[in-house]
Amino acid sequence: MKKCRKLKEPGAGTAQEYNDNLRQLGYQLLELYIKGKISIEDDIIQIAAEADQLNISGFIKEAGKYFSYKKNNGENAKFSEAIASCLMDFYNIVVESDNGYHVSYYYYRGDNKPQGVPGALSDLILKLFGICYEYEIDIETVMTEKYELCKKNYLN
Repeated sequence: MKKCRKLKEPGAGTAQEYNDNLRQLGYQLLELYIKGKISIEDDIIQIAAEADQLNISGFIKEAGKYFSYKKNNGENAKFSEAIASCLMDFYNIVVESDNGYHVSYYYYRGDNKPQGVPGALSDLILKLFGICYEYEIDIETVMTEKYELCKKNYLN
């Protein structure tokens, strides 16, 4: 839906891109409806229970399917090599932030990949999730503990 909203802006994309994204949105809504994830009654869309939503650990497992850190010979890359590969993503975030747009602004080019600071940040986060999956790092537990400590320190 956000893609369609952004493509409506002047100069953000072609009419064909907008039409294709609307069609894709329709397919996604239909798929959610068929799976029982949403119900549509009297012009109201209700989303399924919160338990059906993807948590961080689930998202890491999903990202791990698509972000592999293997060398050309099929061996796993060293952890330090995988982390070092994130440096380019940090650089892309800096470059996008210097483009003159607000850091929350994202846009699309011909490949329908979100660009801008949010796009570069999501590339980095997905790569980090892939690393967590590859090296079996339970980041959700540690993030929860860190969050609780920060919250406790903030309230004191």
